[in-house]
Amino acid sequence: MSSFALAIALLVSGILLAAPASTSGRLSSLASRLWSEPLAVTHTLDGRPMEVFGLPVEEARSVLLPVSRERAAPPEYVPHDLVWTLARPVRAILVEDLEAMLEAASDDGVDIVMVSGYRSPADQVAAFEATTRRVLARSGGAMTWEEAEAQVSRVVAPPGHSQHQLGTAVDVSTGDIGYVLQPMFAETDAGRWVAEHAWEYGFILPYTPEGEDQTGYAYEPWHLRWVGRQLSAILQADGYLDDTSVVADDYLRAVEELMDWERMP
Repeated sequence: MSSFALAIALLVSGILLAAPASTSGRLSSLASRLWSEPLAVTHTLDGRPMEVFGLPVEEARSVLLPVSRERAAPPEYVPHDLVWTLARPVRAILVEDLEAMLEAASDDGVDIVMVSGYRSPADQVAAFEATTRRVLARSGGAMTWEEAEAQVSRVVAPPGHSQHQLGTAVDVSTGDIGYVLQPMFAETDAGRWVAEHAWEYGFILPYTPEGEDQTGYAYEPWHLRWVGRQLSAILQADGYLDDTSVVADDYLRAVEELMDWERMP
């Protein structure tokens, strides 16, 4: 059954529930707005939540976990469905969309390559400490270790706070810049293609120039996070890339509110 047909069937049966009038008093304005989307949460015939923006309930929390500078991933969390694709580990749940996105870019004559996927907690510790040591060395003794860490934390997530640890974030680059991860990626054909089309395959760009103050991270046009096609389409329609007041993490926190309200596990 198609998603549209399923929605109609659920509406007819009364199982696709609308938010009660009191919801606005319980949820944030963004969460209430998301609730109004036709397929925000679908239910089984006995009223149990079935999907959240197209994601199975049993996967939604881990896929949409709002990991940020303030919010860490669960200690020792390891995705249950890690697989290798394109020579990198990622969660199996996103592989079809990832491969479709890169194939579409290739069909458009654009070279985009995944250069990073899942990182274990140990990998993230190593990346953060190695970058801190390089910054400290370049300072020639002008910085303390703590000052170097503070600078590094603008571009490398502190251990436990990286979206890469979820297995649903990837870094991409292009041969035009030697496959490095640099802001100049945004000015390449690949960077422009990603900004225009990634949402079509369920990927968002969490770290935008306009959102630096809210996220605490510098602009990363190469960093993509998969949230599923339904939610990415909503963010795109809302113009999230140019928003100066709401960032992608705000949407994820709002979806978490909906899941809590529904008492999802």
